[in-house]
Amino acid sequence: MTPTIPIRWNHLHFKIPDQWEVIVKDKRHLILEHQLKPIAELRWQPPGKHSRHLAGEKIARQLEPGGRLSKSVDMGGVVTDSLKNKFSIESFSLADSSSEDAILLLTCRSCATTLLIRIYSASLTTFRTSPVVLESLNCHPEPAEQACWQIQDFYFSLPDGFELERSSFRFGLTSLSFTSATAELRLCRLAPASQHLQRSSLATLFQSFSSAPPDQQTAAEPLTLHYHHAPTLAEYWWGRVRRKKLYQASSFVHFPHHDRILGYSINSRDPIETGVQTMLEESYGIIQEKEATTGSDP
Repeated sequence: MTPTIPIRWNHLHFKIPDQWEVIVKDKRHLILEHQLKPIAELRWQPPGKHSRHLAGEKIARQLEPGGRLSKSVDMGGVVTDSLKNKFSIESFSLADSSSEDAILLLTCRSCATTLLIRIYSASLTTFRTSPVVLESLNCHPEPAEQACWQIQDFYFSLPDGFELERSSFRFGLTSLSFTSATAELRLCRLAPASQHLQRSSLATLFQSFSSAPPDQQTAAEPLTLHYHHAPTLAEYWWGRVRRKKLYQASSFVHFPHHDRILGYSINSRDPIETGVQTMLEESYGIIQEKEATTGSDP
């Protein structure tokens, strides 16, 4: 069997062959690629965002405005019985001047999440031979996995109440921003770490990310830096008036074996619970590290 890797992004979980890549286009918009060629696009909305009475064809047309869309019934080998058990399915064809792509509109039978999947015509055979991608789709993970995220080569768990605000995947720097009713959370991944550390020290990089003054950073381990800030009483009351998020907890970890640096920084109007910090620090890591049986990384 082809080895697979899990993808967990904004409440949508599935598996892809380990030779594929995932490109994040938006909060709920992913592109699957293989050898730099697009294979499929996935977009989804949780229940309540769209009327369930909206015609399937109208929803599908949102993927490609102006495209020539027609009903399709021949999706043998792509739409399996396993997929039908989890989703109600409508299939369409989207034709342009050079190809005819398949459009699947899936509505989860359990939670009513709507998924719109565009499979590029050249990749239909790939999906027939790799049914694990569609069969593994899960838009309502088990409680133990609802907080889990995994993308690129890192994973983390998100505290309750936080929602994805924005993301950026630039060469050398991945940054994710989340917000809750009272706090802001930022995560980052620097790669390759060695190139960043040739230009700046770990403490300087940490300060650039979290505004943590070097003389107030603490080193729990040689490759791990922490920063905590609680406002004085005067700062607290002034911050309450101006709705400032003055409580802060931040961390930076260098994984030399994988040539990566991971960091988080949370700013809150209220004291940050110890459990939130523990969850972030213990769940944020490199995928290979989780699978490895030996290694010197923290």
